[in-house]
Amino acid sequence: MLRSKPSSAGVSLDKLFPSDTRTGSGEVVATSCSTDWRQVEPGDVFVALPDGDEEGLAGVGHEHAQRAVSHGAIAVICEQPVPVFDVPTYLVPDSRFALGRLCQALVGFPTHSMPTVGITGTHGKSITLALLDSIFSLAGKHGGVLSSLGCYDGMSHSGGMGEGPSSQALASRLAKMDAAGCTHALMEVSSRSLCQGRLAGIEFDVICITNVTDAHLDLHNSVQNYRNAKRRMFEYLSPTGVTVLNADDPVCLSWLDQIRGPVLTYGLGNQAEITAKILESHANGQVFLLSAHEESTAVRTSMVGEHHVSNCLAAAAISMSYGVDLQTIAAGIEAVDRLPGRMERIDCGQGFPVYVDAANTPESLRASLRAARQLARGRVICVLGDTSRGSASCELAIGSVVRRMSDLAIVSRPLPQVEDSNGVGGARLAHVEVIADRSEAIAWAVSMADTGDVVVITGSQPTAQQSFGASQLDAEMTRQMLYARNEVAVRLAA
Repeated sequence: MLRSKPSSAGVSLDKLFPSDTRTGSGEVVATSCSTDWRQVEPGDVFVALPDGDEEGLAGVGHEHAQRAVSHGAIAVICEQPVPVFDVPTYLVPDSRFALGRLCQALVGFPTHSMPTVGITGTHGKSITLALLDSIFSLAGKHGGVLSSLGCYDGMSHSGGMGEGPSSQALASRLAKMDAAGCTHALMEVSSRSLCQGRLAGIEFDVICITNVTDAHLDLHNSVQNYRNAKRRMFEYLSPTGVTVLNADDPVCLSWLDQIRGPVLTYGLGNQAEITAKILESHANGQVFLLSAHEESTAVRTSMVGEHHVSNCLAAAAISMSYGVDLQTIAAGIEAVDRLPGRMERIDCGQGFPVYVDAANTPESLRASLRAARQLARGRVICVLGDTSRGSASCELAIGSVVRRMSDLAIVSRPLPQVEDSNGVGGARLAHVEVIADRSEAIAWAVSMADTGDVVVITGSQPTAQQSFGASQLDAEMTRQMLYARNEVAVRLAA
């Protein structure tokens, strides 16, 4: 349930949905709304969603409209006619979109007055947002954050959101940022939020699309549907807003000529306006030359991989659209020394680098293993995360990437593409080990590593994993295994 601001006189549904079919008489002024009839209180507007509410709970949908009215709903918003005659009904083309717009209206459309940045893409959203937040902080901006790595409403920090907060949660968080005096809001935007209309009523001053590959086909059913969902980001850009695009991404480039208004491009290629050249790369980080127009500066980051430099460029481009100077941008990037589960280096004094990474798609896994390969003087050892949640084609592609780009792989269950070392395209993989238990897999990987090797533990999340009945993070488990390995080495040397 969402309620309007205390100072608000409410929202006229006739004004909010003027062109939609309405039944019933009398003006409806909404001060709160709900999508679950069981939570409806007198005075609420009930929004009937077509296939369950945004969290997949029961007790929602058109068949429950009359129950919502019996609980005190003063109006019903729906996509199809419902047998409700006691209160006005509003027949809308998309009730999810209507819900999003109503939620934003109830809290006074905070993004219409608070500058807001929206970042979407298959990969790199959360890292780009974290870098941008660091830059903005150094530039003296007090902003709110909505990210999968963590949220900040201007007053307090909270855990990261999942695939995207509900329309009610989005409105509530943005309203808190506005009330706390945030100078801006930074939002990570998922394809789920875009295709389900959760951003309705939100207006972005800047949108950034980091890349668009093939992902989330379980939700979107086809690559084209997924791309169409990402393209909906343009619908939420203000008339004077700026678009930031990755010039290294072919899908982003294909959209370039269709964009009205200012566009900033970034990338490692020459066609971009904001570019970078990697000068040094080692296990402890990298140095790159950041160039924008006629100005350049060296940036040192403790995070590895070309894909991280690309994320740095995205954050730089967004910052420049707000007038932040290059030196402040460089300092903001350098201030981010680690991010949970994003090629996070675990150093316990061992003689080889170990990284914990969230990579769980073919593209992100390829980027992480490519970074490891560039650093390795010996083998690349990969602990693969659970791939069972993806589509069959995605799982096959992940197996192919692991086989081609690692020398030793530890998987939780047999994967044909990993184990078939004679598959199409030749084989790099020398050995594969099937270990179902995550902590045992990590322990085996670090026990096999030697000087010159690089270990990458993929599929990791900054949320807790279950192991031996206890909740642990991959990073914590990895540290335990490395310390145990070091203790054994000391005893053997004594």
